[in-house]
Amino acid sequence: MSDKPATVCALTEDEALEIIAYLVASAEISLTEPSHYAIFRLLDATSRMMDFMLKRDLPNTGAFLRAFKAEVDTKKVWMMWDLDAFFDFVRAAPAIVAAEAKRLESSPTREEQEAQA
Repeated sequence: MSDKPATVCALTEDEALEIIAYLVASAEISLTEPSHYAIFRLLDATSRMMDFMLKRDLPNTGAFLRAFKAEVDTKKVWMMWDLDAFFDFVRAAPAIVAAEAKRLESSPTREEQEAQA
């Protein structure tokens, strides 16, 4: 997304395998479930990935990820009782992430701020 130096945020092998296993199992079960369950599972995988990321020091995205994870965790379960609101959130979520990516693109990283001080 950016030419800026990135903060290292690699998953451990166990974390990566857990996400891979979840996604593959979700793909398989999606063959028989209603289609909106697959959307739920993708949001749940997103939440799990953010959980792993938040275990690390993320000076540039930590606050965003904490807030967005809370929103995803709240709204992903709307599929059980308010499908229209769930679909509205799913449609809005990419813009939320894109706004954060744009913010990061135009903002100096913590490392750049410290170098200027």
